[in-house]
Amino acid sequence: MVAINVILTMDCEPALFECSPLAIKLSGTGPATHEEGESSIRAYVESADTEGYPVTLFAHPEVATAQSGLLLEMQSAGACLGIHLHPYKFNPVRYPRDLGSFNAEEQTEMISAASEVWSDALGQQPRYFRGGVYSANDATFGVLLDLGFEGGSLSVPGRVLPRAMAIWAGAELYPHRANLSFRHIRGDSDFIEVPMSSDTSRPMESGELGEIGFEWPYVASTKYKHDEIVRNVIARSIEDGASFPTYVTNTHQDQDYADPEHPASVNLQTIFRTLRETASEFGVELTGRTIAEMCDLVRTSDPAC
Repeated sequence: MVAINVILTMDCEPALFECSPLAIKLSGTGPATHEEGESSIRAYVESADTEGYPVTLFAHPEVATAQSGLLLEMQSAGACLGIHLHPYKFNPVRYPRDLGSFNAEEQTEMISAASEVWSDALGQQPRYFRGGVYSANDATFGVLLDLGFEGGSLSVPGRVLPRAMAIWAGAELYPHRANLSFRHIRGDSDFIEVPMSSDTSRPMESGELGEIGFEWPYVASTKYKHDEIVRNVIARSIEDGASFPTYVTNTHQDQDYADPEHPASVNLQTIFRTLRETASEFGVELTGRTIAEMCDLVRTSDPAC
């Protein structure tokens, strides 16, 4: 029986009161207060747990500092912790642009500094990474590997958002060893990339950020057809005979998952229901995994050349 790996993630952003005007202009996601963010995180994790799925929380350094107790509590209950980074939220003066606009030396400097803040707060080194807006360039995977990262979720295959240096047209659809020379294709490095799911049968001309690409499982979006995305992603994975078939979602902790009537909550329940229905229809098994578990699976099942 084919096993579909279901990976639920959440980008935990600084509270808006901590962000500069530039940061809010470039990326307005984030809760108004830490309390609002905590409520969202707890409700999202509880909803996922009810369905038997673990969650991966990519926490910005400021969140790691302000809410270390919450994050460590979530980790002890089975969540995977990773680091999330918008350069201009971390240091808007020194790094006023998205990650993909910086060279390898600059990325090494900023990710090292952010990781130090994160690790001081949580008492552990971050091993998994996601850049804000999925911004990256061909230097990024190598920088992360050199800094000791084991994997991450940096790409949305099909996304074209030049203003944020987030270009993933034609990128690999399934988890794989990263290529350190060209980010779009498979490689043989020890850094494992777990792409966001993209519904390649549903192209779009303007996504949530105005990007070109495909509809994808951004849970908070009311523009995308989440039930169709679930079915199409699973069907394509089976048709492709993918070695690591996945359904990977993302959201932010500025959505009120404690309110069952909130649009993001409705979308999340639609996703869960459609996953069950589609699994039954196609005769596949749903296996919840964290980013860490997915990276370990790829690493052990796909030895480096």
